[in-house]
Amino acid sequence: MELFKDMAEFDMPTLMIVSHGNSGNGGDPAGTLAEAVRDHWSGFVHHGYMRSQPSVADQLAKLKRNHDASELIVFPLFFSEGYLVFQELPRNLRDAGLDRAVILPPAINLPGFAEMVSRHVNSAMVRRGWDCSETSVFLVPHGLKTLTKALPETVRLANEVGQFCPDAEICIGNIEGNPSIRDWRKIGSRKRAVIVPMLAGGGTHATTDLPEMIAGQPDEAIEILDPIGEWAELPDLILKEAAKYVRSEMGRPNLRLSANAKDGHAASSAAIV
Repeated sequence: MELFKDMAEFDMPTLMIVSHGNSGNGGDPAGTLAEAVRDHWSGFVHHGYMRSQPSVADQLAKLKRNHDASELIVFPLFFSEGYLVFQELPRNLRDAGLDRAVILPPAINLPGFAEMVSRHVNSAMVRRGWDCSETSVFLVPHGLKTLTKALPETVRLANEVGQFCPDAEICIGNIEGNPSIRDWRKIGSRKRAVIVPMLAGGGTHATTDLPEMIAGQPDEAIEILDPIGEWAELPDLILKEAAKYVRSEMGRPNLRLSANAKDGHAASSAAIV
């Protein structure tokens, strides 16, 4: 990848992909994503899960034992902001003595994320021969059981996607909580629907829960895209954001990033400590 041509002699940091994890047969989305970026990153690449195995805590301990964590960049494979990304993950790093690690923006806040989603949506409509003015686009995050309305970051994404798909109707339906994707026929007003699963991989939510909640009928025009965590362009967005940090770090070994940055440009928010 051209991103790192000028960094060939630089001791690259370890890059770690962190995802939520699951209790069922959800595959290995963080591991799969780590494999996708490994060939384009000359440092070590690892992965871990907040709620399944290999656990983030165990992986961080392993990195320390192997002396691979002196420079560490962590990418949260999450499509929302919240407790796990901005509180628990930084605490995991502090507990491991790695509070100088860099936490990149979660996936939903990566620069270029909305454009990527919009390209996939537009490609789906072109592929199906659908007119944008007749199509509802549903952004489908995991959500929370306690939700009574869409999360602000999902609303922000919907507004951004709407700018790139101006004639389509952009809607939100959560897998858990309200608005629920079960109610997609009531939420949307168009006769065609593009479903965008804001999920890390093809686990139970993507393969079973979402299709059952959609419950598409033979006479309904529905296109369900692959989970965003599996999209081929996502590794490039991660690598570009990580490259910002590496370039700023070259020759400046005492830089760190705030784990609380939420504006999608955390890698340019370094502070000398």
